[in-house]
Amino acid sequence: GQSGQHCYISSLMASFEDGTTPDIGSDRSKFEACDGGDHDPLYNDKIKIFEEWLLSHGSKFPKLTMQKYDSEVRGVHATEDIVEDESIVSIPLECLITVEMGKATEVGRAVLAADIDMDAPKHVYLMLFMLIDRQNPASFFKPYYDILPPTLSNMPIFWNEEELALLRGSYLLEQIDERNQAIENDYRAICDIFPALADVASLDDFKWARMCVCSRNFGIIVDGIRTSAMVPYADMLNHFRPRETKWAYDGHRRAFTITSLQPITSGAQVYDSYGQKCNHRFLLNYGFSIENNCEADGFCPNEVPFKFALDSGDELRDMKMSLWIRDGNPTKLVRICVSDNDNTSFALSCLRVIVANREEFYNLSATGALRMVPHTVKDVCYPLSLRNEIAAMMVLQQTIQEKLNLYPRTLQEDKARLASNSLPPFSNFRHAVIQVVGEKEVLHHYLEHCRVALLMLQLDINDDVAYSEKLHELEAQGTSHWILRYVSLDARAVVGACRRLERRRLQANNVSRDNY
Repeated sequence: GQSGQHCYISSLMASFEDGTTPDIGSDRSKFEACDGGDHDPLYNDKIKIFEEWLLSHGSKFPKLTMQKYDSEVRGVHATEDIVEDESIVSIPLECLITVEMGKATEVGRAVLAADIDMDAPKHVYLMLFMLIDRQNPASFFKPYYDILPPTLSNMPIFWNEEELALLRGSYLLEQIDERNQAIENDYRAICDIFPALADVASLDDFKWARMCVCSRNFGIIVDGIRTSAMVPYADMLNHFRPRETKWAYDGHRRAFTITSLQPITSGAQVYDSYGQKCNHRFLLNYGFSIENNCEADGFCPNEVPFKFALDSGDELRDMKMSLWIRDGNPTKLVRICVSDNDNTSFALSCLRVIVANREEFYNLSATGALRMVPHTVKDVCYPLSLRNEIAAMMVLQQTIQEKLNLYPRTLQEDKARLASNSLPPFSNFRHAVIQVVGEKEVLHHYLEHCRVALLMLQLDINDDVAYSEKLHELEAQGTSHWILRYVSLDARAVVGACRRLERRRLQANNVSRDNY
């Protein structure tokens, strides 16, 4: 531990002295730009006691060492070369804190008996065990409690006004408020049926435990029971994708294990994967944002939430409402990313119903439909008409612009701020800016989607040659393949279908006039 930290700081200082500043815009190299955080004279002693406690109870991590980068950021490094498919961590069941242990406490039994509706029940039982047990100076888990961060100022629920101000315009602010309220509601509800909890844990203690558990627990199956557990040492690995290790509870060994999926060289950081997530989930639940949150295939899971509701001034509102509320939600909250997945399809479905005129909505009814009658709004996954799709794109365009206007800074200004490396690598300021940049990138993508869609939807429906030439021009300009898929002439593409629907409509009108 201590020698590894010394080597790390020495190499860091050398990099600054020779003029090669570490790149803090990279999710791997940003660790090199840290100074180890505030000095804690007891830190190395705590780590030594913690590791000795684990080893004395059968834990194994022979090729690993813990490293401190910042006051609240630590990680694990290899001390020797690791080969593929090597067991690198083994923590026996007796060193794990499980949901069942929380349920077995006096307060846990009271909560179970009261059948309280809680925000995250499994998390709460883990929290209750830790909050009660850490009061015992002779606790079996004391070495673990002693190395947990005493504060979690990186978690947005603990941010100050200056830090939260950098999220202005972001829906994450609403989620932070909701999280704080949910935690407080759980605390008040438990104190109501078990007042003694307030004697050992304040609301701030409860919040600390909630985020400690939220950011560190593992979902495992023990003896056929699906549970969650706090796993000492395993919870020190930082996140990186694609994953380089895998973890599981091994029933035969009665231990939680981590296995390498590829060779890892001596000195390299050893990572876990926290899964494919939008940055808002990383930031809210783990206290960090990913600089480049992209999968190996280029897909970015960053999302922006949209709220859709029927227009109160729509003369067809009552008629549309019968379809709109069949899923039980008068307001639809849809998170969309740069993709054409189910959520993107759902957002378009909502817009089509919102802007539908009488004829278009009639064609969704049992008597007028040529397709299967939609059971819910989500089933309107196809264009209703050329006019309807144009109207939907215009509403989406306006909605996006309104969202962008809520931010005090532009995407370009935020990107320039990140590129300048003026924000420390693990600072709340940097993570906030990364979060809003991700949101703005999604919004700008769909702003471009609307621009291109409106351009293509208004081209001559009878001139496919000219349309194809415009498609090739867009492709040459580097237009997103997601947008190109939407405006394609392919039979399953939206704009291609709109053009065919409009040709049929005009032909039907001509036939009607001729007959008249």
